[in-house]
Amino acid sequence: MSIAVEPKLAKIFIVEDKIETIPFIVRVKGVGSSQDTRSLYAVAIDASWSMDGAKIFRAKEATIQMLKNLSSEDLVNIYSFNNKVERIAYMAKVSNYETIADSVASIKLGGGTNIYGLLKQIYRDYIEMKNSNGKVDSFKLVMVTDGVPTTGVKDETKIAEMAKKLGENVSISLIIGVGSDYNEKLLMNIATSTRGFFEHLSNPSKIPSMFNNIASRYRGLCVKNVKLFVRSLPGASIYIYNRPAYAVRGGIEVDVGDVYSNETIDIVGEVVLPPQKKGLIHIASISASYTDTKEVSREISPLPLSLPCLSKPSIEYLDIDEKLFKEFNMVKMASLLAKDLYGKSSIVDIKKIIEELANATLTVDRRDLYSRTIDIRAQLEQEGFSPEVVKKLISLVSRIVSGRFE
Repeated sequence: MSIAVEPKLAKIFIVEDKIETIPFIVRVKGVGSSQDTRSLYAVAIDASWSMDGAKIFRAKEATIQMLKNLSSEDLVNIYSFNNKVERIAYMAKVSNYETIADSVASIKLGGGTNIYGLLKQIYRDYIEMKNSNGKVDSFKLVMVTDGVPTTGVKDETKIAEMAKKLGENVSISLIIGVGSDYNEKLLMNIATSTRGFFEHLSNPSKIPSMFNNIASRYRGLCVKNVKLFVRSLPGASIYIYNRPAYAVRGGIEVDVGDVYSNETIDIVGEVVLPPQKKGLIHIASISASYTDTKEVSREISPLPLSLPCLSKPSIEYLDIDEKLFKEFNMVKMASLLAKDLYGKSSIVDIKKIIEELANATLTVDRRDLYSRTIDIRAQLEQEGFSPEVVKKLISLVSRIVSGRFE
């Protein structure tokens, strides 16, 4: 198994003696059919009193159902958390289904919500497994909660730092917020830090389908620890919108993470070029490194990106690939919105962004994203910028920014 790296520029040409901003998308695809790989799942269930009723019932049901969809060689760590964190199962083989299911069914509710303590315990358990020479191909996190931190460390910055520390080891995550009383910004930060998605549910009956989707869709690992290297012209600036990026000699390094069989991940950014002269201009080169499932380090040779620089282009010619530009703009808007949703954006600004997201998701044929966007647009018209609309919008933004689309 390997990956294909396909960089594309949204501009068709640039103009002589002019500073140019060139949007780009690097499409990373998992190539080849992979066999099931051994995963360790950390499943965390909020067991505070507010989860009583349908929420805790569906969370337990989802966990037990998900066990049936995992490989018999997979392992699970299962946690319940309220004012304390309880380890329900540790390094348990999925083949021991009945024992694990009984333990999940016996989870009891209590007071408080200790999210920091939960993340810290999950991290400690993973490091303990790793230091004892435990071998898994991927580590996945699934978490469901309906509340804000009320016990333990409650500072969001410290919780985010712990999530980032944990995320250095996580392959993919699903972070679910149920109801109306949780902190969606915090949950999105946890999801982003652990390479996954934040999902909002007003109806807990959908929890099982979400658990099952991550178990089935991300079963076969293709390659691990993918990194892109973007090197551009001297004097150029490079910006990446939906992945961590770090300055390296001659360019930047982008942390893509793990790629699953038949998966596509879009990395979105732009290059700002200083003025150029007429001719074919080398814009940048893209290379990649990764580790295959046999723990062998691999590299993909640099792929050059060039554009013609014209002195006086005819005004009848568009200088952009419209579809690619809309896809780029969709991710860029979502990334910027994620950073400023609680800042200076007015209701008028939000409506405009949602309208642009609706047009973009339709143009690039992302039907799942389009249906969610128009649902938010309709609810915004009826309710204004209500807490429910905010949660749905952040959930949509989380999905777009991930670059992973169904």
